[in-house]
Amino acid sequence: MLIATPNLCLDRTQLVPELVLGGVMRARQVEVTAGGKGVNIARVARAHHRPATVVGLVADNDRERLLRLLAEEGADVVDVPMPGDTRNAIIMIEQGGRTTIVNEPGSTIDRDTWRRYCAAIATSLPGQRTLACSGSLPPGAPEDGYGQLVELAHQAGVLAVVDTAPGALRASLPSGPDLVKPNLQEAEAAITGASGLLLTDADSDVRDRAMDAAATLCRLGARNAAVTAGAHGVALAEPAKQRVRWFPAVKVEVVSAVGAGDSFLAGVLLELETNDDWGAAMRRGSATASASCEQLRAGGVDPDRAAELLTLVAQQPETVRELP
Repeated sequence: MLIATPNLCLDRTQLVPELVLGGVMRARQVEVTAGGKGVNIARVARAHHRPATVVGLVADNDRERLLRLLAEEGADVVDVPMPGDTRNAIIMIEQGGRTTIVNEPGSTIDRDTWRRYCAAIATSLPGQRTLACSGSLPPGAPEDGYGQLVELAHQAGVLAVVDTAPGALRASLPSGPDLVKPNLQEAEAAITGASGLLLTDADSDVRDRAMDAAATLCRLGARNAAVTAGAHGVALAEPAKQRVRWFPAVKVEVVSAVGAGDSFLAGVLLELETNDDWGAAMRRGSATASASCEQLRAGGVDPDRAAELLTLVAQQPETVRELP
């Protein structure tokens, strides 16, 4: 699989007893890793001993450190140089499991940098089956940047999947991505242009909201749409079969949910590499995401545990509706 994740970052994950606003805290554990949604996807693929190539913009001022961290993980990287600094993501995980994330924007790119990035994607597409357009676009990139990459993928006969912020997601839809995979809040924000509602465990209408959102994203241009809803499950809209399906998730003891959506998409892509069954891809994605929640590192997945959870996911009853 080929992974377009232009807005690479450095993740600094801190374990703290409790986050106290305005206070001084001491981290009990700190881990610094290369980050970005696509890096997490590649991490899952490597755990399953499957090839995955990340194409990312690598800022000059942090180039050596970022590439070293990626190399230490064994990542296969096509790096496109850009001026400026690599953005940082501060991830604070409290003892009780609550997580707070601060994402920096990163340096602004110019038109020539984006042109070179698109060229690197086009050069890397031959021989691939899937392209994952994953994560935010860097400042200065065109809003329809992922739409441009989707068109490049289709010209090469490659499936294109998009998982990004609401504005860039909406802008990619006219290009007809084969699958979009926002979470429920992102999906509703992409559809309405306003901030989506936060998801809680007590929400009773999550399934209906997710199924409606998936259907709407397809009406706006996506060929298929998967809308994840955390521990509740995932909705899949398939216009070709005129249906929307709901796949419940299985419960696990959560260590950290950071990167769970990326692990979900990684599971989907692993299935699509050899199988055209979208339902099977959703079930594998759900099992992979649940397994990742049992690990601290984003994209950290035990393949044996994911396989065990897949058996449980397959036993969950699905809900099927006609596509409105």
